[in-house]
Amino acid sequence: INAEYMGTLSECLFFFAGQCPRPGVAVAVPRNAMAEIVYMYQKPRREFGRHPEFQDCDPEVLIDIHPNLETQGAFLHQDPYETELQCVPELSEAQTNTERIMLKPQGMAHLEGGWPAGVDPTEIENKIKYTKKAEREEGYVTSCRALVEPSERYIKQNNAIDIYEEYFANATIDHSSEPPSAKTVTVFSDPSPVKRTAAHVTWLSDGKKLVVAYSIMKFQGNMEGMSLKSHIWDLNNPNAPEMDLAPLSPLCCLEYNPKDAHLIAGGSYNGAVQFWDTRHPAQPVMKSNMDDAHKDPVYDIRWLMSKSGELISVSTDGRVLIWDIKKMDRPIETETVVLQPKNNDGGPRGMLGGVSLDYDPLVGGPSKYMVGTEQGTTLSCNRRGKTPAEKIGQCFNGHHGPVYSVMRNTFFAKYFLTVGDWTARIWMDEIKTPMFVTHYHKAYLTSGTWHPARPGVFLTTRMDGTMDVWDLLYKQTDPVLSVQVSDYSLHTLRVQQDGRLVAVGGVDGSTNLLELSPGLSEMARDEKNVIGQMFERESQRDKNLIQRQREAKQRRRKSGGGRGERDAGAVDEQTLNELSEQFMTEVREEQVTAQQRQEAKLAWRADVLREVDSAGPAFPTEADPAA
Repeated sequence: INAEYMGTLSECLFFFAGQCPRPGVAVAVPRNAMAEIVYMYQKPRREFGRHPEFQDCDPEVLIDIHPNLETQGAFLHQDPYETELQCVPELSEAQTNTERIMLKPQGMAHLEGGWPAGVDPTEIENKIKYTKKAEREEGYVTSCRALVEPSERYIKQNNAIDIYEEYFANATIDHSSEPPSAKTVTVFSDPSPVKRTAAHVTWLSDGKKLVVAYSIMKFQGNMEGMSLKSHIWDLNNPNAPEMDLAPLSPLCCLEYNPKDAHLIAGGSYNGAVQFWDTRHPAQPVMKSNMDDAHKDPVYDIRWLMSKSGELISVSTDGRVLIWDIKKMDRPIETETVVLQPKNNDGGPRGMLGGVSLDYDPLVGGPSKYMVGTEQGTTLSCNRRGKTPAEKIGQCFNGHHGPVYSVMRNTFFAKYFLTVGDWTARIWMDEIKTPMFVTHYHKAYLTSGTWHPARPGVFLTTRMDGTMDVWDLLYKQTDPVLSVQVSDYSLHTLRVQQDGRLVAVGGVDGSTNLLELSPGLSEMARDEKNVIGQMFERESQRDKNLIQRQREAKQRRRKSGGGRGERDAGAVDEQTLNELSEQFMTEVREEQVTAQQRQEAKLAWRADVLREVDSAGPAFPTEADPAA
């Protein structure tokens, strides 16, 4: 009803319900305008519902339908009868991948502009001449004053209110209550048609690029058509590698130069050592000769802190070689170390094969490095040693298989981590037994590393595709986070320098980039002191136990009537060699005796066969039952 004609309802409107085309239609017209239709509302009467009651009421039966006995025979009785009803609509779930966008870096040159058409900006004299002419004009001073006034006002405002002030610059956020987590950011896939193992990963110092070495680590596993290239990846473009490194043999390890980010060193499967300059990556700058290189694959390589530039490499051929990048044809002979420790109590003897290497001049010193061997022994070495015995210091035995990773703690240099067999172990330089051992996992451990930003956190990878994060500040018996990174075995991992991103390489050729939660990547308040006290307490406990064992041995020696070390269990090298030679002599004599017996037996058998042949039929008959 039009509000213009609103008034007293009885005086203003007439309702012609009887003259409408359909029942239930009301037409309202003003008294003074019978022919003009102002508003019409139309709806069938059967669609009008009941009036709503805005209050609670008892249930009411609206309709009751009784069964029809005539149609009862057309149905079957089913007892019991089960049915399912849902109060929400059924929805389906579908997944789709967005279309990949190929990114390409593109540069832009910003040239000098704004000069009139008659002035050449490349000519300095023309620019100076035009500038002096503009300064002599009458409006120049006026224009400068007009520009100075608003600029001065804005500067005074910034002095009054610092819009770039950080109000909480020194505030620390406590993430201890947040659950630890890690999410996959991106995946770098091997572009080769023949899938290879992501054997080694290293980060650029700024954390924006990473280099992945690809190789097939199985013996004689190289296939025809397999690419030999390793790749440099940009984190912002995971679709294609930014640069390729083409060696003559697949690379097993790579390492950035910490001083010069353009230099990358690599060790090959055939034992060669080389390095590249990323400004000219088509071929290595220099490489070693095959005659003087390693005889087995180079499993780890590091840059040494020196003025000329030196490399250290380790291989399962039992040698540690140091190279001068200015003369890469052969290693420095005086620096070569043969991994054959003179005294390795409780460990394997002979030459040991190296599979992992740790060198950090800021942590362990410029001359000290550690080597993990495939026999389960970890060696502490020193370049300043004059003799082979002095170059190989202490030996740490405990693993039942190859030590795939060894690394010193970034905050506490005398503590180091080793990963091998089914466990990860934390050691101290002064103690030959581990002070912390993880539980035995169901799957083999393949790699491990300390977190660069947190002293009590380390990460490990397993063959079942799981990455474990251990935080000794909160839990020592189990990892605080286990992430199923891949369905394939994981081979290597490396943490970014700021500790936020982790690159994990697998045997399927994929390198997964994971982002750790702030609770795992940021140091907690007073964490360094707490972890340091924990390490000191555990190391002191182990020292006390060792001292008690020594005292117990001394008491047993005194009570045994002064027996020597040989009776107490210690055997010198000469006695051991004599026993070994005696045992081998007995074995050879036993082999000769057994061979003589075998020859006599064969001769007797031949004589028996000849007698049987000369006796006549081979089978007895009824006429000669004695036969």
